[in-house]
Amino acid sequence: MVEEFEGCILGLAIGDALGMPAEGMSREKIKQLYGEIRDFLPSPYGDLKAGQWTDDTEQTILLAESLLETTYFDPENFAEKLKKWYLSGGRRVGPTTRIAVINLLRGMSWKNSGVISDTCGSAMRVAPIGLVYHFNFNLVESYAEISSSITHKGNTAIAGAVAVAIAIACKVLEFSDEEMLEEVSKRVEKYDLLLSDKIQYAYELRDEELEIAVEKLGNSISVLDVIPMSFYCVFSSKDFESAVLKSANSGGDTDSISSITGAIKGAEGIEKIPNKFIDRLEDSDILRDFAHRLYELHERIVKII
Repeated sequence: MVEEFEGCILGLAIGDALGMPAEGMSREKIKQLYGEIRDFLPSPYGDLKAGQWTDDTEQTILLAESLLETTYFDPENFAEKLKKWYLSGGRRVGPTTRIAVINLLRGMSWKNSGVISDTCGSAMRVAPIGLVYHFNFNLVESYAEISSSITHKGNTAIAGAVAVAIAIACKVLEFSDEEMLEEVSKRVEKYDLLLSDKIQYAYELRDEELEIAVEKLGNSISVLDVIPMSFYCVFSSKDFESAVLKSANSGGDTDSISSITGAIKGAEGIEKIPNKFIDRLEDSDILRDFAHRLYELHERIVKII
């Protein structure tokens, strides 16, 4: 099972790094500038090199560190890590997270710091929760909700975090895509019925070309677009590489769409991820170590219960 943990964490960072150079671009701009993204590329803005990742992976690491320190999710511990990360100069910090962390820095409790928003910042970082606690879907859902509320407390954003965490838990347990869809949909609809419907629609579109999926699902920074597009990339792809390349070329919030796609598809196992991505990924050894430590944490927890 450690292979699934490795695949998820490295897959997330690979997706993030592949989508990074096209973040905020339209499909047409990507075609004009790159033709098609097939490999790691540097940022056109000069802020990041090929194979480097953004705040999606940085915040995932923060959440992983917090779980490793506390065993069970402690929102106060995670909030402290978010503050220190922000002050140290986090990469490409999203608008909702920025406001929420500033609230924390001003002394606001984590219970009140979150912003009602439908952006995807809490969904893109939630993977460690789906991994460590996959043995209990109710716990995964609960921790995903609480972890989101620190920065993103709107029901739509919470629904997105729940969707990703549950999907990863399902993949670790080797659920089929259909079984995963059923589990994700029934839990997400408690928070946002539209997002649940769009995830199901993403499955219905799985045989359609990317252009049609983007037109039907959208690719903005909203959870209502990012999550369905990520699920479309998972559902429509037979292997990891085709899934993350599809997401990297989707336009819009490409780093988050791709990081979520990479996390879910990567949770099928590290052996399904091409070495050409792992070898050139920023700090791949560090990420692999986090995956192993998260697996060891999971093992300790299940022995206790």
